[in-house]
Amino acid sequence: MCRIVYADVFNKFKDNKGKFQEYVKGDVRGLVSLYEATHLRVHGEDILDEALNFTTTHLNSAVPNLKNAIAAQVVHALNQPIHKGLTRLEARHYILFYEQEDSHNKTLLDFAKLDFNRMQKLHQKELSEITRWENSALDQLPEYMKLCYQALLDVYNMIDEEMAKEGRSYRVNYAKSAMNKLVRAYFEEAKWCHEGYVPSIEEYMRVALVTGAYKMLATTSLVGMGDLVTEEGFKWVSSDPLILEAASVICRLMDDMVGHKHEQERGHVASAVECYMKQHGVAEEEVYVEFEQRVTNAWKDINAECLRPTAVPMPLLARVLNLARVINLIYTGEDGYTNSGKRLKECVTSMLIDSVPIN
Repeated sequence: MCRIVYADVFNKFKDNKGKFQEYVKGDVRGLVSLYEATHLRVHGEDILDEALNFTTTHLNSAVPNLKNAIAAQVVHALNQPIHKGLTRLEARHYILFYEQEDSHNKTLLDFAKLDFNRMQKLHQKELSEITRWENSALDQLPEYMKLCYQALLDVYNMIDEEMAKEGRSYRVNYAKSAMNKLVRAYFEEAKWCHEGYVPSIEEYMRVALVTGAYKMLATTSLVGMGDLVTEEGFKWVSSDPLILEAASVICRLMDDMVGHKHEQERGHVASAVECYMKQHGVAEEEVYVEFEQRVTNAWKDINAECLRPTAVPMPLLARVLNLARVINLIYTGEDGYTNSGKRLKECVTSMLIDSVPIN
């Protein structure tokens, strides 16, 4: 992401009293564009914070009076800003919106559909090649762990064989180290659950930012990226850079806000919500306000880390950015992971099964 303009450029939409001008309210497409731009803001860009509140308020007010096509686009944008959405999934949504515009370019539209369907075929091929591992038991482990542990060893051994051919076995060591940290953190949470212990929010987050698994996933995702990644890239991701810390915060807090009640009903370690409520003696609603602000700040950190010049090549940063986008998709407004039969299922179906019709 390259910052081409400064946030102050948006002052042109304000009057001499510092308020957004009336004509802006009536330009729905302009409001949508401004709304989408606000999600690229970083810390200190107060005008974009104002613009987000302004555009959100007026877009919500405008929806009942809009025609179906533009209304659907506005509602989708309010629920899922482009910057926080998965690229290919948002592309499919935009293709459908664009097709309903009378002024659309049919050639461009057909190319977009062909591109989407071609990539979908590639994903389908990759999925068909996923192997089911046959696992043998390890005598020194409890029965319930044998299959899981052997399967894990098989995966890493397979990866190691491939990396050794390329002289890149060091990558697997970083991946194993990240997995070890994850398992140790899981064990810490298991002890808390068994003992009924509710840690402070600071102690909880120290462990929970690891058990969210994003640090392990980010590290492992770099293993097969070929020449794009050097050992410096693995050193970087293993140093808990700000963008990875921010994505982990988004993962943990969005998950805990929508899922903690269900988790407590079935018996689970205390979530960030319970930890914060107990430590600070506040109501659940106040916790949500605090956590939503932390999530907002984390997105600003991610945006800042993606500004050029970047600490590492952009494809590495994109891996972490996409992890944050996944969690935003799954946990906005509901626990889409636990209740995956509707929205998440529809997303998977549209991405991997149903092609885009070409007239």
